[in-house]
Amino acid sequence: MSTRRLARDEIGKRGLDIYETQLRSKLVAIALDQFVAVDVETAEYEVADEAHLASQRLRTRLPNAQIFIAQIGHQAAFVAR
Repeated sequence: MSTRRLARDEIGKRGLDIYETQLRSKLVAIALDQFVAVDVETAEYEVADEAHLASQRLRTRLPNAQIFIAQIGHQAAFVAR
């Protein structure tokens, strides 16, 4: 497991900004109700039916990712540890 370099609220702020400005519009059309895991430092992301799978896939590619997770098409989001 990687060490968190950013504060939880900073991960949330950055992740929400990336999700809203770069990803939301395209993902709602193709992956509604799925989960997206976003690395807040690179904006790389993975989508899956379950939050932990999206996070796991992203960590496979980017072991030190600082991950923000959102459910596509919903207001609620959380930060993975």
